[in-house]
Amino acid sequence: MSTLLERVRRRRDRWLDDVRHRFRTDVPTRDRWFAGSTAAIVLVAVVAVLVRVALDGSLLAGAAAAVVGALLVRAAMLRPATPPHVHGLPGVPEPETCPAPDPPDRGPFVVAVRWLGAVLALAVAFAPTAVVLLLLVLLAAAATPVLADKLVLWRARRTLRRALADFEPRFALGYGGYGGGPIHVGMWESHLLASGDRGVIVGLRSHYCAELRAAIQPRMPWISAGSDVLGDMRVLTVPSLTTFFYVHNAPGHLKLIGIRSVRHVWLGHGDSDKSGSHHSRHQRFDVLVASGEAAVERYARHGVEIPRERFVLLGRPQSGDVLPASTPVTEVARPTVLYAPTWIGNGSMTDFSSMKVADRILRALLDAGADVVFRPHPVFLRDPYWSKRLVELNAILQADHDDRATPGRHVWGERAVREWSIAECMNSVDALVSDVSSVVSDWLASAKPYLMVSMVHDLDEFVDAVPVAAGAYVVDRDLTGLPEVLDEMLHRDPLAERRRELKVRVLGEFEGDESARAFAAWVHEMAHTPMVRG
Repeated sequence: MSTLLERVRRRRDRWLDDVRHRFRTDVPTRDRWFAGSTAAIVLVAVVAVLVRVALDGSLLAGAAAAVVGALLVRAAMLRPATPPHVHGLPGVPEPETCPAPDPPDRGPFVVAVRWLGAVLALAVAFAPTAVVLLLLVLLAAAATPVLADKLVLWRARRTLRRALADFEPRFALGYGGYGGGPIHVGMWESHLLASGDRGVIVGLRSHYCAELRAAIQPRMPWISAGSDVLGDMRVLTVPSLTTFFYVHNAPGHLKLIGIRSVRHVWLGHGDSDKSGSHHSRHQRFDVLVASGEAAVERYARHGVEIPRERFVLLGRPQSGDVLPASTPVTEVARPTVLYAPTWIGNGSMTDFSSMKVADRILRALLDAGADVVFRPHPVFLRDPYWSKRLVELNAILQADHDDRATPGRHVWGERAVREWSIAECMNSVDALVSDVSSVVSDWLASAKPYLMVSMVHDLDEFVDAVPVAAGAYVVDRDLTGLPEVLDEMLHRDPLAERRRELKVRVLGEFEGDESARAFAAWVHEMAHTPMVRG
């Protein structure tokens, strides 16, 4: 029951966060909406004055009241947005709490402004001057708290704008995702900064600000947008800023992509055959950084048409930390295998994770005479249900590790997930077991063998749906024949040449740190090239 309640609360928090992010549109749409609503207010005021003139010929008092009333309604007809709060940017004080507390709810005042504005229009047209003045006073009183909060917002944005102008960032990393930021942002920040240019991180969900910053410990300043993201973005896009980078498929990024004065670049958070790596939303980006030709072909294979000139192939900078095998697995007396199941996704069609059968996989690896490094996707650790399940899975390795009758020496828990990077895990083993995941693409840099568990596709369609599986030893969701497949991978390994061919298609011709250096140089070039649209 408690787990169900926790899930309900998380869904509620996400819904509230979405509600706070008003104006889920782009800048041109918002500008049109603002112009249209302003024109409607002016039209009502003009009609009221004309009626007044037609009835008794008086103009001055009615026109003055109409002008003041229209200005008050225009300024206070919407709730004040929560201001952005900023961390690590010189010239902006650190907020006392993160996320910053929401301002008092001005909803009742906003409703009062709208109704009093309508009644005032009628009064200007038909009522005595004394009634008009009374309504104008009431309207001003209702608008005052709203305008006071908007003044606080204006000051916060002005301070941010001045600090950014002095800081002169060349690029921003936009992140509108949830709890995956420590992985998504963390894997790219150092490679972006290797360009030698200044950048900022723009978070779109203040509810996750403290959690993400604590896990990432970012070197770049962190700007957490308030509830009016588009308004904040007008402030953020200082003249020095040329490029926005994106590492997550969050729909909220559409609000950033609507900013036409900068270049929008898709990086993603890993190369894989999951749907997130060929999303139709990627058609909106100006540039897509791809690791190799396989990534470009993936879009075409799934009917997502993107001109070839928008792609730039730079390999995977992160794979430069993955070292090639020093000894073939077939010559290792007791091989070590990394088991790295992916996250369960957001639905049955994207749930490629083998965590449901992880206990059987771990026991099969032990029966195969292998040491195991168990590194589940880090999001599992934050999920209440799966964190309990991990205790049971870790216990399997703990028992074998502690049993003096077995030679097992395994790595699991904090050491495998938090203390070691994914590259360090890869470099400490001889083979991999994983799912449809970017882990597999990065693993190709090692030239070591890997086994993939096909949880969604039947085996006869797996390679067509997931081309990287062409170099893999594969088993189906029922783990049919797993002991025999492990034996083939660990003791004969006939797919070594196929993996070498796949490595070039997936990761390009880059070796060692060549991809990282090429990426840093390209980022520097983009950072100093203003975006000019036709």
